[in-house]
Amino acid sequence: LDTGLMLLHEDIAGNVWQSPLEQSGRPGVDDDGNGYFDDLNGINAMVARSAAAATNLSDEIGHGTHVAGIIGAAGNNALGVSGVAWKVQIMPLKFIGRFGGSISGAVACIDYAIARKAHIINGSYGSPQFSQAEYDAIKRARDAGIIFVASAGNDSQEISQFPEYPAAYPLDNIVAVASTTRQD
Repeated sequence: LDTGLMLLHEDIAGNVWQSPLEQSGRPGVDDDGNGYFDDLNGINAMVARSAAAATNLSDEIGHGTHVAGIIGAAGNNALGVSGVAWKVQIMPLKFIGRFGGSISGAVACIDYAIARKAHIINGSYGSPQFSQAEYDAIKRARDAGIIFVASAGNDSQEISQFPEYPAAYPLDNIVAVASTTRQD
């Protein structure tokens, strides 16, 4: 759940998720009837539901690819880096671009992941603004048994005093990830 993904990245390509219902090879056809055309690998929620919405998952910023590599770059292959989990299925859900993203895009991506029975959603993004719609979407993910990993921000601030959402939502499926030093 980020800025997209470089689908052909040598360390990630083998771990990119593929929809079992969208593999007909018929371009411009919504094979699985979910309203997204050609969503073989994920969706781009930044544009209206159309063929372009599903097929333009490119990561013009690089952040989504960077985070995906930390999570699931193939290991022991003499290439680049190794991710935390060498054999995973990474489902690119793009809702952030060069000029930002929207809560409605994040919600669409979360709902897509729920419908595709994802196990874990990673959201390496944040805002100081509470959103009821985003909270409700992450709660739906919780109700579906999905863990939501969220960035606590890069501001060196305590999120209980300076909330960073979605990490600060009071939901028990959220794993808030922060960095610290030995001086805390």
